[in-house]
Amino acid sequence: MSFREKSAWVMAAVLLAVGAFYVKLVTVDGVPPAAAAIPFVLAVIVLSVAAQIVLAIASPKEASSPADERERVAIDKAGHFSSYVLAVGVLVGLGQFMLTADGNGMFHTMLTCLILSQVSEYGAQVFFFRRAM
Repeated sequence: MSFREKSAWVMAAVLLAVGAFYVKLVTVDGVPPAAAAIPFVLAVIVLSVAAQIVLAIASPKEASSPADERERVAIDKAGHFSSYVLAVGVLVGLGQFMLTADGNGMFHTMLTCLILSQVSEYGAQVFFFRRAM
């Protein structure tokens, strides 16, 4: 498994775990946007940096090498795919706002769709990395 595939797995896991915590906060506890988003962003930053440091220490040569042609194509395709997920989420959030005029709900919907978009990008990266091998 390449360094970038490991990184995609770890980042997807981080976003799923912290994203589930965020969704629990806003759906079960009814927390306002700033009170849920700030801890979410801080947790993602801290966990992402820590995970990338651990991965880089485990395989320093791979971490410092640039992506090869196959990896660049996989990363580009995954980013293209995830843009559709994000676009659908934005449309859902805007539609929700048009129907309910609830700005907090729109914020939560769009942030959740941003999380799903990133998770889908990492998942697509793993899929394309494995398919090309």
